[in-house]
Amino acid sequence: MNGHGIAMRPPSAAALWVAGTVLLWAIYTFVFVQTVGTGFVDCARTALANVLPLALLAAATRALLKSHVMEQTVPVQAAAHTGLAIAFATTWYALVIVLLAFVRGVSGGGYLIRSFQGPAFTWQVFQGLVLYALVAAVCYAVRGGREAATVSFVDAPRPLERYLTKTGDEMRPVEVREIVSITGAQDYAEVATLSGRHLVRLSLSEFERRLDGQRFLRVHRSAIINFDYLDRTEPAGGGRMLAHMANGDSVEVSRAGAQLLRSFMV
Repeated sequence: MNGHGIAMRPPSAAALWVAGTVLLWAIYTFVFVQTVGTGFVDCARTALANVLPLALLAAATRALLKSHVMEQTVPVQAAAHTGLAIAFATTWYALVIVLLAFVRGVSGGGYLIRSFQGPAFTWQVFQGLVLYALVAAVCYAVRGGREAATVSFVDAPRPLERYLTKTGDEMRPVEVREIVSITGAQDYAEVATLSGRHLVRLSLSEFERRLDGQRFLRVHRSAIINFDYLDRTEPAGGGRMLAHMANGDSVEVSRAGAQLLRSFMV
């Protein structure tokens, strides 16, 4: 961020973890009291058997997303979330049936592990998937979307020459002249440099305003290229082009972008 405004800090992860755990336990207890019809203590124990593993998995999920997932590109994140959602639901299901067996044992019903059957099994697995989605959404919200790839501008005369990216607890500078291309999606942008890729919490339009317009060209509504690293273009039909960049990437060029590139012909 450029420091021209005051950002409201979201609640800490620990505060959300405690509050969410207590709230979810209360909701589960209420639901069990209304549907199962047993005593409050038994319902509270059953609710705890459901919520305790969820709370532990939520903490583990946050740590995993923070250290290994959030700094990845969007396609990699999507694939990771698919696998993690399945693992989350499966692990939660297994822990719940084990803890329910423990609760039954404490209540005098014997320590017998029983799996859910029929619709109850489907509902339990569905809950696991939905709860993973909720946990992941809260993790992203707490970290401001993609804090692992937050960009901070160093105050300097325009055009922008250098900025900082944050990965975990570390910050490193990025030289703008080494940017090959920038592609955007809503409020985020993926920057490809000569040495790799990173995500920034800026829209493509915000990024474009800080760049040298003679070097960086908006060739598509979702793409900016560095003219210095343009190797060649080829027709893509319908007046569009495909720009081949020095790092091996190919960037789609719209009709308007193609006209812009043609304006550089001499």
